[in-house]
Amino acid sequence: MTYHAKKASVSIGTSILVFFFLYMGMQGAANAESDTLPSLWGAFFIKLLVAEVVANILIMMIFNLVNKLATNESSPSFADERDRGIELKAIRNFCFVFCAGFFAAMAALMFHQPLSAMFHILAFDFFIAGVVLNLSFIFYYQRGF
Repeated sequence: MTYHAKKASVSIGTSILVFFFLYMGMQGAANAESDTLPSLWGAFFIKLLVAEVVANILIMMIFNLVNKLATNESSPSFADERDRGIELKAIRNFCFVFCAGFFAAMAALMFHQPLSAMFHILAFDFFIAGVVLNLSFIFYYQRGF
């Protein structure tokens, strides 16, 4: 497994842990009154964004250290055209999934679903799009382009 594929695998694990930790904490609060629901979900998304960034930075520092000690392989210091092409394809897949989930959330509102349904769809969309991004990295690096 290449360095980039290992890095994406670790990032998927981090995303799963952070998302479900915060989402389970939100489940109890999601049954609150409809007046406070948007502010609760707004706080959830801000916490999720900050926690994802901080957790990924910390885990990537630990991953690079452990990977260097275990395999004596350092992180690549440059990105060539192949790396940039893979990154663009992975981001494209992320955008497709995120847009589909966003439209699904808006469709839930269009079909008179509760407001909480839209927020649940957006939360899982954010999570699934991030997983698709990292799975795309793994797929394209394993495939070779």
